[in-house]
Amino acid sequence: MLSRSVLKLLRTIADNDAGDGVPFVSAPCGRWQMDGTTFTVNDRTFHPLAAHDFIDIGDGYTDPVKVTAAGRAYLAGGVK
Repeated sequence: MLSRSVLKLLRTIADNDAGDGVPFVSAPCGRWQMDGTTFTVNDRTFHPLAAHDFIDIGDGYTDPVKVTAAGRAYLAGGVK
């Protein structure tokens, strides 16, 4: 079971990923901000999603974050 903050991150990425991924930029205190928005999360929030292969973080620094087929399937499974 994913925590609420991890699930919110997955949903946000899925909602904004049209195939090219979603860019995040480094923010203070070990956080990442979705480029062009005020949506900010702790670095560790990405870890469970990457570990379950629900997202592809690329190089982890400059590549856009992409939701994977497994991530979309997880969300389609009715998890609220």
